Amino acid sequence: MPRTRLVVRQILLTLGSLLTCFVAGGAAGALYSRGLNLLVVVLITVFMLLGLFGMGMIWFIGEDQLDVEPQWIVPMTIASICLLAVAPIGVGLAYLEVFGERVAVVVTEDSSGESTPGTYQAVRVATVASGEDVGEMAYESEHDLQVGDRLEALVDPRGWFLPDTMQSYPPLRNLGYGFTGTGLGLLLLMTVLRTRRDLRRYRLTGTRQG
Repeated sequence: MPRTRLVVRQILLTLGSLLTCFVAGGAAGALYSRGLNLLVVVLITVFMLLGLFGMGMIWFIGEDQLDVEPQWIVPMTIASICLLAVAPIGVGLAYLEVFGERVAVVVTEDSSGESTPGTYQAVRVATVASGEDVGEMAYESEHDLQVGDRLEALVDPRGWFLPDTMQSYPPLRNLGYGFTGTGLGLLLLMTVLRTRRDLRRYRLTGTRQG
């Protein structure tokens, strides 16, 4: 197998792992937007497990059984957990950034009750134009939000994801960056190390297998 193909092969396996994570996480996030009941919780769990095991299964495609060792399995597991921890939220926010429509909404239910001004409040909203319920979102306001208050939010016209104001709660945002950086960093490091290993083996034996 030519050296270039070895490099391309490993890059494709890594990208396939990431795609699996994004699809599984995005599906879990979209299901969460439908509201929680037993069936939804089960489906979300199934998608998250598919993402967790699917990432590893794809990354290890074609690997010699003797090479499936803890030195690869442990970092892949950590990377998968880190990325899947933020994928349901991250994929949804990225989707809203691209396809979401910024519209006026009205508070129809104050889930947080009486809240301190300047804190995040959970409210259920509907569009002002049509009165369509678009779900619950967290909103930081300088006053205690009440039913009937009007806000502005990004709304998914397809209804796959919950609305969002794109206000980032700093600690949660920083935690998300940390998980994402750790997951991507580990995946990149593993990709580089395994590519180097395969190239070294090919140079010595003419094959990537040990």
